[in-house]
Amino acid sequence: MSNLKPIIVYIIDRHPLEVSETGPFFRWLHFDNDFKRELEDLIGPYDPDKLSVLIDEKPAGSRWRTLLDHLLREQVELVVTHLAPLSPAQRQQLIGVCAQVGAQLITPSDAGRNRENGREK
Repeated sequence: MSNLKPIIVYIIDRHPLEVSETGPFFRWLHFDNDFKRELEDLIGPYDPDKLSVLIDEKPAGSRWRTLLDHLLREQVELVVTHLAPLSPAQRQQLIGVCAQVGAQLITPSDAGRNRENGREK
């Protein structure tokens, strides 16, 4: 996937601890509902043409490797993800790589506090 945009939303479809009968506990963006509004609540106004969504069924899938590859090539400005479904090693890796390359990492717990462009950072 070489045509990723500078804003990436990374989603893990099923947390490893979820039981299929209980449904997704870590569903933090709802594609069947008002996705654009939910994302704007997290990151502020954005250009949909600059957005890519990467979905892995489980942590450390092929989309994870794609995300890291694009980050290390400094092609990503903003990563939006939920850290809870990631392993502790993945969390630290993502935080470190984003800091190293200057990409902003936004999680649902940030609630938009780390926004740039004249907003709080």
